[in-house]
Amino acid sequence: MVNFHEQKLWQAAYVALMDLYEVLDTGAALDLITSAETVAATIADALTRKDKNVANDLMQSAIGNVAMTRTHLAVAWGRGLLDDETFKKLDESYASLSSSLQ
Repeated sequence: MVNFHEQKLWQAAYVALMDLYEVLDTGAALDLITSAETVAATIADALTRKDKNVANDLMQSAIGNVAMTRTHLAVAWGRGLLDDETFKKLDESYASLSSSLQ
């Protein structure tokens, strides 16, 4: 079985998730944290699948999950929970992750 913890793609999702935990009040941004967790978990699931079709479908799903996370980031920024610099850093991180998934 593939250990997804050793995969660069999952590590990038994990680092982005940990950055979110560092800068946000999780009580005020639960949707954002949940969607970021979903990105990391979906990538982990895909990386551990032996069936390549299922793995590919999960990676495609992860792209949508990244879009959802970026939407939640924009909402958090719009509500004043993130300053401009933090929002830009996190949004660029997730945009890069989305490109890597494609």
